[in-house]
Amino acid sequence: MPSFYIDFNEVMTTFEVMGEEYHHIANVFRHKIGDILALTNGKGLIANASITAISKKSLTIKINDCHFTPQTSPKVACAFSLLKGKNDLLIVEKLTELGVQDLFPMQTEYSVKLSKENTITKMMSAAISAIKQCNNPYLPNIHTILGLEQALKIMREKGYKPLLASEKQPDKSLCELLASDDFSNKDICMIIGPEGGFSDKEFEFFDKDQIQQVTLHHNILRAETAAICAVSQAWAFSKM
Repeated sequence: MPSFYIDFNEVMTTFEVMGEEYHHIANVFRHKIGDILALTNGKGLIANASITAISKKSLTIKINDCHFTPQTSPKVACAFSLLKGKNDLLIVEKLTELGVQDLFPMQTEYSVKLSKENTITKMMSAAISAIKQCNNPYLPNIHTILGLEQALKIMREKGYKPLLASEKQPDKSLCELLASDDFSNKDICMIIGPEGGFSDKEFEFFDKDQIQQVTLHHNILRAETAAICAVSQAWAFSKM
């Protein structure tokens, strides 16, 4: 059963719901008094709740029970260049479903320019829709859109070890690298380039900054496919 995204905590027993989620519950799904709902607060709590009252602009919910889910460890993040159309939102949606904990959208040399289609507000909306659909207890942190060097600085400050999914197809695969002692149980952030790839200047920066490059597949993948593939492999390997 899809959940609804509502800001609640473990001490709340009854509260009022208004705005967009009220509209979804009462008008889109047409829930009635007595119906059971699944709720997520995006901070680790999943609750089972009942509707006790419905008015024209709000409804009242009673929490029946709730449980807290700790975040998975090691953590996996992704830094991705802005893409054409709605592919940014596809990355956000699918990586949220996969449980990524931080997202770092970037403007790089060959990425598209920031537009109305790829704002943080729209990315956050895509992430919220994804946690509701898959009952993910955690909403990822979507960071301000930054340049490559700034994004790397922030991800390192948050404790992530950056890894570049390279279209140059280096000899070492992501799984091989994660099996090494240098990356065992480390929080990692996968770096994904735009449709045109990274420029020679950006690759020079990666080399100078000693960013490890890995291959994901024997084929060159589209940017959005690479992001999904990289996080899937990293998540699966962390559970081995």
